[in-house]
Amino acid sequence: MKPKILLVNPPIYDFTAYDFWLKPYGMLRVAGQFRPTADLRLFDYMDRLNPDFDPAIREKTDNFGKGSYPFKIIPKPNPLKDIQRCYRRYGIPRKIFQDFLTKNAPFDAVLIQTVMTYWYPGYKEVIEDIRQFCPPAKIILGGFYATACTEHAKTLGADAVIVGDDCSMGILPMKGNPVGACSITDLSSHGLEARATPAWELYPKLDTAVMTLTHGCPFKCSYCFVPQSNVKFQTRPLGQCLAELDYLVSLGVKDIAFYDDALLYQPEKILLPF
Repeated sequence: MKPKILLVNPPIYDFTAYDFWLKPYGMLRVAGQFRPTADLRLFDYMDRLNPDFDPAIREKTDNFGKGSYPFKIIPKPNPLKDIQRCYRRYGIPRKIFQDFLTKNAPFDAVLIQTVMTYWYPGYKEVIEDIRQFCPPAKIILGGFYATACTEHAKTLGADAVIVGDDCSMGILPMKGNPVGACSITDLSSHGLEARATPAWELYPKLDTAVMTLTHGCPFKCSYCFVPQSNVKFQTRPLGQCLAELDYLVSLGVKDIAFYDDALLYQPEKILLPF
């Protein structure tokens, strides 16, 4: 029997948030590799096409697929008390995810996408609910926060943290329990499709999506984390990018945003041929 894996794009805790084509691209790419060997489910707190969103919010989508998120004003963390703005939780209500877990559990593993480092309260919320409503699941954090703030990420209660963007490397066992990490290592070493398209089909409805033509960044700006991450700049194969584009069009996507760090770098070699 295939392992049952849940993918989660967490809610956002911030002073403001707006949907500029926000999608969990890294996690969907990993899911695309797991596609032949696992039973995949997705819960995206930030999917504005989800029927659990307020219809008034869904209707505020502009002509390019952007729009606002529903939110709830919440108390500010102590370090942010002096900021004279309302602190908010954005995304689908917590109770809906809890009901989803109750209805669909158990899962063998849960992969949680992370992005901004200061959004970690949302990642912690998801972990807490999984522990309560799906205790057997092994919880794995991946993404930018997990890579940039690994030691802090290890305090949130996950079973493993994936450092970097290679799902088969950099896995750190948590809480003295290497079993959770080993289960993901096993998945990543059997039957993965290195050039598989991201698992966009997990969305029941998809109008907007994202993609990249490159990986990493050729520049070394002192204020940026990318040069510190040791990720080498690479151009993705043109055929692979075009296949990804064709797949998105086949799913009915109308707007596609590029997530490249340097989309206009050497355009005659990268963007213009695409």
